Amino acid sequence: MPGPSFETRLCRYGEVQRQGRESGLAAPEVVRELGRRVAWCGRVRAGPVSPQDIGKNIYTIRDVVNEIRDKATRRRLAVLPYELRFKEPFPEYVRLVTEFSKKTGDYPSLSATDIQVLALTYQLEAEFVGVSHLKQEPEKVKMSSSSWHPETPLHISGFHLPSKLQPKPPQETPPHGHAAGEPEDQEFSSFMFWRNPLPNIDRELQELLIDRGDDVPSEEDKEEENGFEERKDEGSDDDGGGWITPSNIKQIQQELEQCAVPKDVRVGCVTTDFAMQNVLLQMGLHVLAVNGMLIREARSYVLRCHGCFKTTSDMSRVFCSHCGNKTLKKVSVTVSDDGTLHMHFSRNPKVLNPRGLRYSLPMPKGGKYAINPHLTEDQRFPQLRLSRKARQKTDVFAPDYIAGVSPFAENDISSRSATLQVRDSTLGAGRRRLNPNASRKKFVKKR
Repeated sequence: MPGPSFETRLCRYGEVQRQGRESGLAAPEVVRELGRRVAWCGRVRAGPVSPQDIGKNIYTIRDVVNEIRDKATRRRLAVLPYELRFKEPFPEYVRLVTEFSKKTGDYPSLSATDIQVLALTYQLEAEFVGVSHLKQEPEKVKMSSSSWHPETPLHISGFHLPSKLQPKPPQETPPHGHAAGEPEDQEFSSFMFWRNPLPNIDRELQELLIDRGDDVPSEEDKEEENGFEERKDEGSDDDGGGWITPSNIKQIQQELEQCAVPKDVRVGCVTTDFAMQNVLLQMGLHVLAVNGMLIREARSYVLRCHGCFKTTSDMSRVFCSHCGNKTLKKVSVTVSDDGTLHMHFSRNPKVLNPRGLRYSLPMPKGGKYAINPHLTEDQRFPQLRLSRKARQKTDVFAPDYIAGVSPFAENDISSRSATLQVRDSTLGAGRRRLNPNASRKKFVKKR
């Protein structure tokens, strides 16, 4: 009887998970305290471990609860056996987490709510533990030179790769006879001339058995033996080792997630989002799985150009520094003990997005608020500065006052820069850039 297929095992795995979820309570994406002061961030999903069994105090933000749409989860959220505390993170922590996620390369994969939750986790860590052990910069992938080149092909049958250091003496090979009508130059240009003949093990074994007088198995006997072995291999899958059952599901999940039991953890974050887990682990914050186990390993990424195949660890780059094309894609990597970099590519053949390559680009538009595609790294864009009307304060008693939308609004909200939410980066910091063509007053000291 053949063993279970992959689809069957996957369905059974889903049934086991559903049985476990029915026994637990739904927990929104919250920031939660384990023990005394431990934070927990997790998506809206139910798990076999009840939240009150992991921590005491639960923190979350309003946007997380607003993301819950299904009625079943909202009903469970209304009758939670623990208090759900709402807390908004400080802007400085949001800015810090945003800059850190840009350096790790996970910023495009994070939503505004995810960044808020990460900032709240960092804030709780700073309040109850401290920030001296947290990292301000992510660790970049370091590559060390090895004694041998990892891309050099070695031991390839059929190809002659001579050493460049010192010539080797020619090996004596048995002469190969060629046909009478075959020219000699075709023999030297053939593929078999530049390789040693592969030993025919089956033929030599048969000759050895015939010399000893043993019976050589026929082709039918081989097919019967192979069929028996195949049936035996197929039946070996029925021993229960490949099945996922409620008794071994926890062990399999721990092996896949590489988790450990949390010890002396005051602040942690529970989430199933890989981008959030990577940012938290790179910063030094604790990440917990849905079942309450501690996740210790994170993924390391580099940007690889699919045009010139160059790699860079600067995750903030958009264009390749070598060829200048917009073909940089994030690739997960692992570094071995000898410094060799192993890249793990996706099986999806459509790695590069062909958007914008089928039809011709539109004509570039001029003006201050024109939105043109970013095609090159040194492309010039207009300075989106606030207008003079948007910079000035509203003063209804001023002689140059122009009636706007509301005389009670402190700042302008009707100009185009305010509508497009353009912010002046130099607002309130240093000297402003004045009009260079304006006439300047010359003060001459009178004698």
